[in-house]
Amino acid sequence: MPVPEALNGLRETATKLVAPIRQQLGEFDILATVPNDLSRRVDQNTKDRRLLESMNTDEHFASYLMAGYDGVDPDSGDLPEGTTVEEVLDAHIPPFARVTAEEWDAIDNGEMAPPKIPIRHSAAFGDAYEERQPLTAYDPDHPQLDHFETLARIVEQGGVQA
Repeated sequence: MPVPEALNGLRETATKLVAPIRQQLGEFDILATVPNDLSRRVDQNTKDRRLLESMNTDEHFASYLMAGYDGVDPDSGDLPEGTTVEEVLDAHIPPFARVTAEEWDAIDNGEMAPPKIPIRHSAAFGDAYEERQPLTAYDPDHPQLDHFETLARIVEQGGVQA
């Protein structure tokens, strides 16, 4: 079972906020969804693994991202006809956090090293905050900055560009 609090939060946001906005306005995009503050291994049965695997493979997760569009039923995981789970997830999860079902199988079979999803718990975030500095000023060589740049590009481009 995926990490319940994370998926419950997404479900509630999708069904109570995003879907009504889409139904009233029509166009309302979720540009990306990103796991963050991870700290556990993903090659074992941990909360981080369950969350990552769910957000990278689960039809319910994909349907939450599409809530409010015609043909989407978040409760059943149904997507519009002709839309695949992979298409939805590829369009919403940045490449640095995307792990396909095939890749999870390869990880489980020892054929592939597990990824280290890059936006992980880091003391530098809290330290920079305490110093009232952006991370770029506090630690300009921080290894996660490139991934924040990727997120900024996603916003500029209006979504994940495959």
